[in-house]
Amino acid sequence: MWESAIAVIGTLAGGLLVTITQQVTDRRQQREHHRERVADLTGQLLSAALRYRQLYWLRVDALRAGEPDPVARADFYQARSDVTEARDRLALTVTDETLLRASGRAAWSALDLSDIDPGLPEGGRYAPEIEARLDEARERSREAHTALRQAATGYGNPSAPGSVVDSRSQSS
Repeated sequence: MWESAIAVIGTLAGGLLVTITQQVTDRRQQREHHRERVADLTGQLLSAALRYRQLYWLRVDALRAGEPDPVARADFYQARSDVTEARDRLALTVTDETLLRASGRAAWSALDLSDIDPGLPEGGRYAPEIEARLDEARERSREAHTALRQAATGYGNPSAPGSVVDSRSQSS
């Protein structure tokens, strides 16, 4: 009789262990899939913001050189929409405030460039206050870009310094 009870207990314990192992494995796979999705969406936002910044600086540099604007208005508007769309898609996937703030700063530091109307340059330079605003905006957008990349690099990896773990990616 004891042998039968031990066999039943062993069978039940084995089944429980298999179930627990499968759940842990499934959760780990879900976390990894989520982390990869966040990395992909962050990459899309970084690329879109970079494209917008490139178009803006092409425009500014062409005016500085006395050349016609090389950027079509439709391309500029599309680049702006791409930044907004990429940020929104990331925001729909992540609830972590650190990553969301970093993504917002990266997007807006690019889009806010258009708030600087350089006017017409003289002798290949804009007015000193405009040049200063352009330099500050360039540095701000670079820093925001780097900060977002760093926040995304640590996302979902608890062992990374400054890591961010989204509540949706944690196991219960």
